[in-house]
Parts: sequence; structure tokens; C-alpha cells
Amino acid sequence: MIIAYMAKVMDRIDLLKTFLKVADTGSFTAAAERLGMTPQLASKYIRALESELGAQLFHRSTRRVSMTETGSAFYGRCARLVEDFDELKADVRQDHCTPRGQLRLTAPHCFGGKYLVEALADFSAEHPEITATLDLTDRYVDLVEEGIDLAIRIGSLEDSSLLARQIGMVPIALCASPDYLANARDLNSPSDLEHHTCIVDTNFKARNKWTFLVDGQPMTYQVEGRLKINSASGARTLALKGQGVLLSLQYMVDEDVRAGRLVQLLPDYMATKLAINAVYPPTRHLSARVRSFIDFMANRFKSLK
Repeated sequence: MIIAYMAKVMDRIDLLKTFLKVADTGSFTAAAERLGMTPQLASKYIRALESELGAQLFHRSTRRVSMTETGSAFYGRCARLVEDFDELKADVRQDHCTPRGQLRLTAPHCFGGKYLVEALADFSAEHPEITATLDLTDRYVDLVEEGIDLAIRIGSLEDSSLLARQIGMVPIALCASPDYLANARDLNSPSDLEHHTCIVDTNFKARNKWTFLVDGQPMTYQVEGRLKINSASGARTLALKGQGVLLSLQYMVDEDVRAGRLVQLLPDYMATKLAINAVYPPTRHLSARVRSFIDFMANRFKSLK
């Protein structure tokens, strides 16, 4: 029974591989040559797949075969499915000792530029069989929709459908420019923030609700500000320009504080740290390349925990 089931699975995979090859070459003949089959069999496979899906995947002409809109939408997920299946076979055959394949990553722009690029270079040197694509962006990325293997995200996670592993912690800091402080009221405790203009980084889940440690207990304060921005580096620039008080990841403002361009505020109240999470789509099979990168990053960021 199991053998019969696996035979059906392999048949489906053959259909998908034929679809991908026809799409890539734009020709049944060329696809058949690369797959080691006849053009007639390749055409038969595509008809069978279209029949099973109930949709036309290709426009056919005497000169070229091109994907329909449905075929184009089907292509991306089909490619990932075939790739995952091939990796699963490799793992079962114990080939996972050498992780290989394409690794698609995304991370916040500033964090990625400061920490992840160098880490990725070192990881790549250790794993020459893996090729990687890194997208540094502060926008929210749908991992499943965009075909991303792994995201590095900081702070609490909103998407409960994803899996995550904490790989580190980063402290946060409250700061403002000397020019702003020279013309503002004293800021001696978190409650004084109600008298100050605050810069809101909308990448933070809490946004204008900032948490501090008061008498050993976490306390949340509502802050107000005229300027909101979805960029950590942009928020830092606003603070440097004297536009208000900024709650930021510590590493973003360390150099500015040391140089006197920003003044760190209320350090005794800043007990909060944010988690660095490696986030990936739920799957019954975590590929060897993703697993290897997560382990590498967890070891890399031990000092940040």
C-alpha cells in the first residue's frame, strides 16, 4: 500500500517537473530532451496535469509554448514543491550532511546591514554548496507568498502561523539630541514623557506605547509625537535633527551617543530587551540549508542573548 502511494507521489512529481521544464524552455521538444523523454510523453504529462487541476497552464502555438496567467501563478509554488521534495529525498539518503541549494532570506535593513551581511559571508564560506539571496527591507514580508525560507525579525511576533526560534536579544535605548534637550522640559522619569515630543518608529509593534521598568515592574506609557516613520535609520535621522525623543534599538544609536550627537536618557529604567527571532513557514520538512543557517546564527548571536 505504501509502495503504491509513493508511486502516485512520484508520478505527480514527474508531472510537475515536466511543467517546470516546458515553462523554462518554452518548448515541449526542448523540455523532453532535457528530461530524457519523448515530446509526445511531455505533452501527455502536461495534459494530465491540466486535467487534474482543471485549468489550462500553457498557450500553445506552432512556434512557442507560453504560460497562461494561471500557469504563471502556479509556477512559483510548483518550483518550491519540487525543490522541497528533492531535498527531502536527499535527507532520507543521508545527503543532508552537505547542505546545498538556494537560501532565501529577509531581515530589517539596519540590523541586516550591521550584523547579517557579515554573518552571511562567514556562513557562505563554510557552506559553498549553498547560494543565498538576502532581501534587506523594513516592510512586512509574507514568507509563504514571496517564497522566503527564513526571516530575521526583532520583537514580538504577530503572525502565529509561522514557526520561530529565538537566536538572541538586543537592548533598547531612549535618546534625544542635545539641541532638543536644551529647549525641552526635564526628563527624569518615564512619566515626564507626556511633556515631550516623541518620534514613533512604526516598526515596533507597540509603536506609541513604550515600556519601562519602574520600581522593578514593567510600566507602559502612552507617548505622542508629530512624526511617525517605518524606518529605524530614518527615525535616528529625525532624532539627530532635534525632532524629539526616540526609543531605538541600542546598536542603532551607540556611535551617536559616544560621539555626543545624541544623549542617552533614563538608563536606569531601560530593562527591556527585544528578542531576535529566526522565523520560517510551517512545514513538515525543514530543509538542511535552513536548519544549518539557523544553527549558525544562534551560535553567532550568543553574545546578544
